[in-house]
Amino acid sequence: MTRDSGLGIRDLRATNHDLARIPNPEARIPVARIVAPLTIFLIAAPIAGLAFKEGPYPNVTGGFGEQSCHLCHLDNPINAPGGSVTLEGVPERYAPGQTYEVTVTISRDGLRRGGFEIAARFASGRQRGRQAGAWKPLDDRVQLIPGAVDKVLTFVQHNLAGSRVRSTGANRWTIAWTAPTPSTAPVQFNVAANASNNDDSPLGDYIYLKSVRSAPSR
Repeated sequence: MTRDSGLGIRDLRATNHDLARIPNPEARIPVARIVAPLTIFLIAAPIAGLAFKEGPYPNVTGGFGEQSCHLCHLDNPINAPGGSVTLEGVPERYAPGQTYEVTVTISRDGLRRGGFEIAARFASGRQRGRQAGAWKPLDDRVQLIPGAVDKVLTFVQHNLAGSRVRSTGANRWTIAWTAPTPSTAPVQFNVAANASNNDDSPLGDYIYLKSVRSAPSR
């Protein structure tokens, strides 16, 4: 507020009363700023939950510096007590060209749906991080998808049928893996598995990770 001092000079100093009348731009936050993100989350969460029933993104096993399923199912710690993922059938030493049946099992009390993703990559040498061997589904409960960048890299994961559990508390899948020829380096298997509460959202689930190595036969 301006005042005339009597000398023809405008006094531009504001009184406390004047300041109180000036609105604070941070005092009022448009409701849309709050409602819009909340609306997007409420819509996206069920869609994401439905999508993950049919299989996760590629490159989420947690191996070789990549993310894991915890990227989306993030409200519980990885490998939380009370559950586990196991990997059976991986040989301590693999023979070139030999086929092995590998079984992934996710267990946790309250599990109503279960999912997984696994990859087999060379652990060292010039081919480190590249596809090692070949996968083959043994039933219609799993699917193969290529890597996000390296399309030769193959990920095995559940599909919609494979996410359904036969009994509450556990889910398992068996896949055939044929060892690489020639046997040039150790192979690292990385698996991520999800013990889901089946509420059509990525919340309330538990992610378990495991890594196993198989050395080439001598």
